Amino acid sequence: MLNILWPTFIIVSVIFAILSGNIKELNSSIFESTELAVSLCITLLGTMCLWNGIMQIASKTSVMKKFTNFLKPIMKLLFPNIKNDSNVYEEISMNMVANILGLGNAATPLRNKSNEIHAREK
Repeated sequence: MLNILWPTFIIVSVIFAILSGNIKELNSSIFESTELAVSLCITLLGTMCLWNGIMQIASKTSVMKKFTNFLKPIMKLLFPNIKNDSNVYEEISMNMVANILGLGNAATPLRNKSNEIHAREK
């Protein structure tokens, strides 16, 4: 649905800009928006790298084992099919802690890593 909606918006806005004589404004807004998008991506990339590094350091310490033990009863209810000796509990705990701390950008790669580990264990 979005692959129809967005191109339609773009085509209508270009036609409207041509008809109203605002082509210069359209061109300048396109380049300004592109510059802002690149700047935002660079900023988010740096933030994501920082928090992923912090979460990787936390995974090597005993702090994550404490969080894992604290969250294990909840995770056993949520994920009953995971083996008890599994490393997946620690990965899911890291993801939950990242989300609790409001680090959604750091939680996404952690989620992907836990999916890979869980798939290997099956």
